[in-house]
Amino acid sequence: MKEFEDLLQEGRLAEAEELLLTLDQVDDIVLYSWGRLYSRKGDEAKAISYYAKALEINPNNEEARVRLEIAREIFSFRDPNLYNH
Repeated sequence: MKEFEDLLQEGRLAEAEELLLTLDQVDDIVLYSWGRLYSRKGDEAKAISYYAKALEINPNNEEARVRLEIAREIFSFRDPNLYNH
């Protein structure tokens, strides 16, 4: 997953997504990585979904648990009225 981390850090999100597509989609680390990618894209709803899926597979994935909590807080903090102007 080092390659994914490097791509994410460099902001090469399309390439990071392509890499994730080549990996096992039922692996908790891969699902967690999808969550990170969507969070980086600003789509906290999708990030939450992927972090939750990662935790279903591996309830001991502490990184997914922490990021799930953060993503939920970000998502609940957003005021939809701010986007209607």
